[in-house]
Amino acid sequence: MKTTASPPSNLRRSPSLPRPPPFSQTKTFYFCVANADFMLNDENNEHFPEVLRERRRFYRETSKEQDFWVVPNPAFLDAMPDVKKKVRQPCVAVVTTDKVWNDFVKLRLDRVYKGAVEGSAEECLASTELIGADAFPAVDPAKWTAPYNKYAGGWWEAFYPGNENV
Repeated sequence: MKTTASPPSNLRRSPSLPRPPPFSQTKTFYFCVANADFMLNDENNEHFPEVLRERRRFYRETSKEQDFWVVPNPAFLDAMPDVKKKVRQPCVAVVTTDKVWNDFVKLRLDRVYKGAVEGSAEECLASTELIGADAFPAVDPAKWTAPYNKYAGGWWEAFYPGNENV
């Protein structure tokens, strides 16, 4: 599904929201969107932070410009009400300009909605509200059975648009 996304005129960018990368030409951005708790906190997706970190590490080692971001509550969903109503709120999207990698994310996470939008980075990477590090309840250590500690809340903030050098 392709649509031209532009944030509603009543949407004001909060000063605390990171700025998207400085490119304003219109291009296609691919995304996978899901409920924030599922994508950022669910035990079945514990591998996801590592996938993003390894991709960022690879890009840095090969001097490639980052082309993927974690966008909490993406503003472009306001232009896609049929998609927005299918995704429990709050939500988060992994947005990229790489269609093949977007397909990989869809296969890896499975229960996400995959789509595409056209617009500038400013439009397609805009967020209506951030998701805080304390957005999800703490895990009871007695119920955590993995042989490693759970990732700390807020790990996703390093992948917000504008945080490419974090």
